[in-house]
Amino acid sequence: MTNANNGHPPDADWRSLLLKPKPDDVLAANRLIGEFRDVEQDRADLGWFAGPRYRDEAGHRWLPYKEAFSPGLVRAILDGWSGVDGLLLDPFAGSGTSLLVAVERGLTAVGVELLPYARWAADAVVRAHAADVAVLRNVAARAAAKARLGRVITAAALPVPAASWALSDDVTGVLLALREALLPRGAEVEVDLSHLALISVVEGVSAAVKDGTSVRHRDRQRARRTKVSDSKQQRRQPDDVVDAFLAAVEVIAEDLPKMPSGTAARVLMGDARHLPLCDGAVSSSIFSPPYPNRYDYSSIYQLELAAGGFVQGPEDLRRIRKSLLRSHLEAPPAAYLVLDDPGVLAVLRAVAAAAAEGGPSGWGRTLRMLVGYFDDMCRVLAELARVLRPGAPAACVVATQTYFGQPVPTDVMLASIAQRVGLLVEEIWVLRHKRIAVQQRARGGVVSSGGRESVLLLRRPG
Repeated sequence: MTNANNGHPPDADWRSLLLKPKPDDVLAANRLIGEFRDVEQDRADLGWFAGPRYRDEAGHRWLPYKEAFSPGLVRAILDGWSGVDGLLLDPFAGSGTSLLVAVERGLTAVGVELLPYARWAADAVVRAHAADVAVLRNVAARAAAKARLGRVITAAALPVPAASWALSDDVTGVLLALREALLPRGAEVEVDLSHLALISVVEGVSAAVKDGTSVRHRDRQRARRTKVSDSKQQRRQPDDVVDAFLAAVEVIAEDLPKMPSGTAARVLMGDARHLPLCDGAVSSSIFSPPYPNRYDYSSIYQLELAAGGFVQGPEDLRRIRKSLLRSHLEAPPAAYLVLDDPGVLAVLRAVAAAAAEGGPSGWGRTLRMLVGYFDDMCRVLAELARVLRPGAPAACVVATQTYFGQPVPTDVMLASIAQRVGLLVEEIWVLRHKRIAVQQRARGGVVSSGGRESVLLLRRPG
């Protein structure tokens, strides 16, 4: 991979990669798509586990994390690996799904996460087995009593854009009163679980719903977008918020005796592009990186970030947004590019050509995002190869996209990058196929692998 920018500014780097199609681009892109056909397996039997369904188990049901996948998928992956022991890594820890299943299987586990709310929440979940049910209920009950009596002086409105329309003054006041009535996060595990319960109800007591790339008002339903039962916003009363908090605490309390506790797990604040782990320290890895789908997690989870006290103002939100993997439109260019895979670049040039022919305004940001995403994933997969011990397996859950009528086969593009950084691509499980709108169907000479969600099964040689 390239490791210098040859004096070019960042924008010139990514634009120069897409500036002019090359004569063999179509051949290179189709060769990339065909290269991995022999290792593809139809695993429609696991398709239901690809999304956030089937998460009604202890621990997994505590967080309404829209981008999570089912613990059943992690179990199926582990079932396919023989003799796995030692440390399991999830470099995009999210809600902690892989880590909880690892502990359930007797593996030690470590997660890495850049979104502060998710990092803290996942760490609280994997430590929950040490909590005392009676202490948890007592901590929550005391906070609820103080909030009901109005004995806590609260701060101003939450410091994020959506708070101005998503939360009434009364609801905001009760949320902050409950937060202030609890000891600070990190005091003890029961306190952290009480904070977790509080943050988990924020969306439910607001007028917001997570929908695509951001959050929107529940009353504004749009075609082909998230449908919310009882979506007409009812004005929440202060007691409704306290009741929702206590109900969430009770769900956690009921689950605590079922939580796996055989081994240790932890979640570190860190970046998958620069893993805080030693060479060869990891025995296996299961993860799902953000997809190149324009989702801005700092926007999607802005209410949770604010309600938990993870951001103090718009500048904190902007800082988080700029630090995340470049899978969204506000991501900045890198100081230099390492992306140099010929097949991946051929696909991106086909997308750029289609955009230039008639893409909507603002398509430059989309192209910058796509280059940035695959550049970042070069760094992520290189780091994964570094920290895996020889012979260790890894699994990456990912989905394909279509932009400007051109397919972006993210799964095989990442498989190709994985090979270039020294990993073996043993299998690609195709979990489910996605419908593509007529206007998004592939055009030009690049063959489409079809919209789908897949698992890349990788291994470090050794």
